[in-house]
Amino acid sequence: MVAAAALLSWFLVGLQAGLLRSLGVGKSVRSDGPESHLAKAGTPSMGGVAFTLAAGLLYLLADARPLAPVFLLALGYGLLGLADDLGGLYGRPLKAREKLAVQFLLAVVFAVFALRTVSYTPWPALDFVLIALAVVGAANAFNFTDGLDGLAAGVSAVILLPFLHLPLAQLFLGALLGFLWHNAPKARIFMGDAGSQLLGALVAGLFILEGKAWYLPLAAIVPVLEVLSVVLQVAWFRRTGRRLLRMAPLHHHFELLGWGEAKVVVRFVVLTAVATALAVQLWGGGA
Repeated sequence: MVAAAALLSWFLVGLQAGLLRSLGVGKSVRSDGPESHLAKAGTPSMGGVAFTLAAGLLYLLADARPLAPVFLLALGYGLLGLADDLGGLYGRPLKAREKLAVQFLLAVVFAVFALRTVSYTPWPALDFVLIALAVVGAANAFNFTDGLDGLAAGVSAVILLPFLHLPLAQLFLGALLGFLWHNAPKARIFMGDAGSQLLGALVAGLFILEGKAWYLPLAAIVPVLEVLSVVLQVAWFRRTGRRLLRMAPLHHHFELLGWGEAKVVVRFVVLTAVATALAVQLWGGGA
């Protein structure tokens, strides 16, 4: 499944990148970001559509029905991200409160299904809240992680490794490998919110339904640090009028410290691998 998904994703992502370039559809780059990123202006985005299509087509042929709630959750977040990506192209990105409203709606529906099979505390109401918050938090954390070529995809691929016994995880791991072929520096295409929000919801859904939700913050240490860096940066600036970090999210801070983009990506992926291995060890999944 991994190989099939990788090959199909490689083909579809490459096809999408070429089509968007021929149409002149490219992403704008924030002018206050690292100077090295200005050269990325015009790079096609929404690559998450192609790798999701690759995984989704094969999912229909796979025996992955027990994980249908996770797939539908991820797909819902992917469609929400796509709507935001398209809105950005036409000057009308979704407002934060609009995105949060839809994110929580999707998370609440998923929580209802999840509580039929898992519980984390003696109180179902508390489980309901924790599951919904975990999904929304993961989707936004992975979204903040998507800022360097290969970063979000590389981190997500590593976090999926403990779930390779599940067909759904195999399909998306393969799809990410196909996408990474085109997303490696210098990226031919970005995944956009259509990919990053989907991946956050997918990972959260897998951890939750597999009874491993408590280990999600450890395995997803990089997305957690990314979203915390944004929260702390905003809070510190509002309190003091100064920046705590050179730039948020965290990957930009290290870039401005002099780390090259590839170095940040490799080290963040290595950190994710160590944290994920530790999480597996703690839950008793072996070395």
